Amino acid sequence: MKDSDFKRLPHKIEGLKIASCGTLVSPGYKPDMTVVDTNSHLKFIIESEQKTDRKAFLGDVLKAQKYSEECNAVPILVIVMKPQSNTTVKQIADHLQLYVNWLNKRFNGGMDLSGILVISDDEYQASIDADELLGSEAFLKRGMSVQLCAPT
Repeated sequence: MKDSDFKRLPHKIEGLKIASCGTLVSPGYKPDMTVVDTNSHLKFIIESEQKTDRKAFLGDVLKAQKYSEECNAVPILVIVMKPQSNTTVKQIADHLQLYVNWLNKRFNGGMDLSGILVISDDEYQASIDADELLGSEAFLKRGMSVQLCAPT
């Protein structure tokens, strides 16, 4: 799904509002979308990736972590991707897990992101069609979560 198409979707964010849509939120960082609550606290960072470049997915995590730290916020990072025959949602979630485990060690287990969800663009669209709120249990079940707690 093209970025422009993604940004025009009727995102289900009842009680929240879109704070940015592809605009600069921090030096060098233009997430596809940020969502805040009524007090302007950052709740979601959403990135839509068309390519299956694993470095881009890792960049999404690093930039979201840095921005969350700057905002003193604990949002959920949602990565919406177009799966390919050689790159699935599970493969990307597993790939990110290695780096999240490493980052957790560097942050003493205290990353600022409260969650990372990798979801296909088809499942994201299906959640909209099913009228599921962003971050709801039904929405989260559509993707693969990356565990943020350091393994014991």
